[in-house]
Amino acid sequence: MIKQSVVVVGILTLLLVGVASGQEPQSIERDYEAKENNWRFLISPYALLASQATDVGGEQIRQSFNDLSSMTNFGFQLNAQVMYKKWILTADGTYANLGSKSEEGLLQLDLDIKQYMLDLRLGYLVLTRIDEENSSGVVRGWAMEVNAGAKYWRNDVTLDYSLGLDGSPPLVEDRFLTEQSWWDPMIGVKARIILSRSVLLGLNLSGGGFGVGNASDSSWDFAYTNSFKVSKLITVTAGFRSFMYKRVDGEGESEVATKVHVLGPLLGLSFIF
Repeated sequence: MIKQSVVVVGILTLLLVGVASGQEPQSIERDYEAKENNWRFLISPYALLASQATDVGGEQIRQSFNDLSSMTNFGFQLNAQVMYKKWILTADGTYANLGSKSEEGLLQLDLDIKQYMLDLRLGYLVLTRIDEENSSGVVRGWAMEVNAGAKYWRNDVTLDYSLGLDGSPPLVEDRFLTEQSWWDPMIGVKARIILSRSVLLGLNLSGGGFGVGNASDSSWDFAYTNSFKVSKLITVTAGFRSFMYKRVDGEGESEVATKVHVLGPLLGLSFIF
């Protein structure tokens, strides 16, 4: 079973390769502004070592990172940015395949969950300031981006169940399938604080849902990151992320209220072109 810890090991390996390459690091403040040709591209695979709290239909489910890791067959997270002058198009995607099998007496259960999340934003760099002290080479500065877009959520759940004795044909067997998907409109702000030529702090806060159509009643996403420039093309990032959505599905007696809160440390790499 491929765990998120494997992703972390891969990121650390790539980090060591970047450090060992011996390339002269470009100042980190230039990574988040357009080049002379007005374009800039960033690709950032990352891992969120998450725990999750779910309140659904009056029930409370609490899952630690170890709980989620033991259920994860495969997972992948990627952030990509395209910059043109002061405009920034960002796509942040997550895919996870979760599964578990259990036996309770004569009943056998096989659960498979596929989760998709895609956050699309168009942003604009409204404020930026970089102060450089030539004598000491010290760089200080900050930048602020405002953005708007939408976040897509989708959960595909498959439950196979059977009733019978081991080694004999099941007396009863069936499959339950359900799909839940929706879009949440989102607005947000990003701030970057430059501490030196190789260290940058980032803050990202957004909110949305607003109960528009089939959207969540409320949704928010917060991330704090520390980025370190290790080579001309590679920056490593470590930080913390927390996001939540709250929604109601169905009507009348079939109405179900759901609240999901995910949080945990994150680790990733950025490749800058």
